[in-house]
Amino acid sequence: MATNMTSHEAFDSPGTSVSNDTAYQYLPVEYTRDDREVIRRLAKEYMEYATLPVQKETAALWSRVNDLQSARPVVWHNELPWHEMNVEDELTLRTSTPFAWRIEEELRRRIYMWRHMRGDMVLEPVFYSPMIIENSGMGINITEETLVNDANNNIVSHKFIPQIRTMEDTERIVTPKVTLDQEKTQKTYEAYQEILGDVMPVEIRGVQGFWFAPVDDLVQLMGTNELLLNVALEPELVHASMRKIVDAYMGALDQYEDLGCLGSNNRNYRIGSGAYGYTSQLPRGTMTGMECKNMWGAAASQFFTSVSPQMHEEFSIAYEKPWLERFGFSYYGCCERLDIKINQLKKIKNLRKISCSPWSDTAHMAEVVGRDYVVSLKTSPACFAWDTFDEEAVRKDVEGKLELLKDCNVEIIIKDVSTIRYDPQRLWKWVKIVSELCENR
Repeated sequence: MATNMTSHEAFDSPGTSVSNDTAYQYLPVEYTRDDREVIRRLAKEYMEYATLPVQKETAALWSRVNDLQSARPVVWHNELPWHEMNVEDELTLRTSTPFAWRIEEELRRRIYMWRHMRGDMVLEPVFYSPMIIENSGMGINITEETLVNDANNNIVSHKFIPQIRTMEDTERIVTPKVTLDQEKTQKTYEAYQEILGDVMPVEIRGVQGFWFAPVDDLVQLMGTNELLLNVALEPELVHASMRKIVDAYMGALDQYEDLGCLGSNNRNYRIGSGAYGYTSQLPRGTMTGMECKNMWGAAASQFFTSVSPQMHEEFSIAYEKPWLERFGFSYYGCCERLDIKINQLKKIKNLRKISCSPWSDTAHMAEVVGRDYVVSLKTSPACFAWDTFDEEAVRKDVEGKLELLKDCNVEIIIKDVSTIRYDPQRLWKWVKIVSELCENR
């Protein structure tokens, strides 16, 4: 029985980062006959759900929201504490190898969500086999100390050891070398086909999105206090570092695109820190060989939530804008407060979604955004951490925010859930309450 996650890409990850030294880890093709049968039983159940008419209906609802048409708010959830959510062994892995665990875990999690916390999730009737892509990284390593509270939880405390102190240090940042291993990609695909092929379709999938937050990279390379001080005292060092980091990302993106390693994210794929990318205004596309101009891009600058709009634009948006405008549509933000920076964000010509974090003024966001963008509303996950889960408080909070945003295009998301106190029904109840509020609007 396995308890750790060994997937090629985290189940609800916002996308790979070019600062990583790999994009998809190759797992040796090893599985038993019993493993195959376990996975096939799950795949048959998954396909029963994925072929229901409601899947296409819900995808169309997401598309209307993302197309800025009048539609009710849509509900989604991610970044969940999966180690706390097992009920009656629904999430217990029964296969015997890392290769099999990866397939089984994804199927079990999707089935679990469909059964217990559906919201407006969409299941597509396909399983994706990853391209095996090596990424050499940016040449400079993040050095940190961590503190762990729960050994089963991947949420940990970080203390970053500065690696960039001088202009000379910025020269260590280089453009990664991206390599597609076609042999391993094909070998993985053929194994997936052998396991699943007559039960559910299998497609090779490239990278559907990137986590692009160069300020987050710089925080880890320069240090938290050091970066804020340098913005004021050593601005040229910050500018030089940002240029090098963004150049590295841009160069890597060129390689992903040239190698045919990009896959459509006009699907049930998370865009940035938001939700699905369904839209009728971009091509549906294929899972390999996509061009950036037909995809969603995303960026975030969480660490700069406390800097002025002008400084945010100078040290962050100015560097993120060229990346975002390579894509068809873009998403901006994560946990930072953005309602006071809309004038700066409006300069991003293809911006379509804006994050409204728990630290934003929801009323002000509604006023300054209107129907020009999708408001990606994030409610606070703190409600799950109290001794008692207060359903009425959740209802009152969400109902109030939805009323403020009644004239906006809205997706509402619960994320960054580090604990549910080992009580999964708290999350199920949240989804039920919020779904009912949205359906009645």
